Parts: sequence; C-alpha cells; structure tokens
Amino acid sequence: MEKMTKEYAKERLFGQNLDCAQTVFAHFAEELDLDEETALKTASGFGGGMHHGGACGCVTGGLMALGLKYGFADGNDEIGKSIMNEKAQKYMALFRERCGALNCRELLGVDVGTDEGKMKAGEVIPLRCPGFVEAACDILDEMLSD
Repeated sequence: MEKMTKEYAKERLFGQNLDCAQTVFAHFAEELDLDEETALKTASGFGGGMHHGGACGCVTGGLMALGLKYGFADGNDEIGKSIMNEKAQKYMALFRERCGALNCRELLGVDVGTDEGKMKAGEVIPLRCPGFVEAACDILDEMLSD
C-alpha cells in the first residue's frame, strides 16, 4: 500500500473526485479485506462532514476502518464494545490533537452546510483537506498495525 502523502491525497480528492471519507476508508480497504469499490460506496455519504459540516470525513472514514478491524457484530459482546470504544476514542483524540478539531466546520473555518459556505469551501478544501487526510492515514497506519 502506498503511504498517504499530501500529494497522493490531492490526487485522490481532486484528480479522482473523491471525498475525504472515501479517500481515508478506501486507503485501508485492501489491508482490511474489503474491495475498494465497496469501501468507496460505503464512505460516500460521509464526506464534507456528512454533507453538512458535521464530523469530518477523515474522522468517520477512520472510524469505519477501525470498525472493520476491531468492531463487534454481537451487541452483547462487552469486550468487543470496550475495545472498539477505546480505539475510537484514541483515534479521535489523536486526530483532534494533530488537526485541531473533529468537526468539518471548525477544521475548514466555513460552514459547508450553507450555499455561501460551499462557495468558500471550494477555496479552503484544496489547501487544508489533503493534510487532514494524510494525518488520518498516518494515525491509522499505527493503530491498524496493533
């Protein structure tokens, strides 16, 4: 798997018209025994803070990757729930520490949930989002190798 760099993130985000959640989640698809097309489709509703400026797609894409590796399918699996909760909390804390926030609006400084914000976001996203994708993938590289 090619290491995620800002340049590679830019190619995925802008050259292939993917969003941040798709880019992060699909980057780990093969490693997690998931085909890339399924990963891209699964994550397609989460970019841009779920298309309204909420939780950053790098965060949700990362949580999906962690879920594939450490998640639980049995609602009574208290150990599985505990492990996944620990991994999710650690990931979000590391992302917040490295990037400054978990929320798309805060990370971009614009509200992508409004028409005006979407227009401003077009200027900000190319400058900021590749770095967020790179940070998310760096964190996940470590966490998924545990």
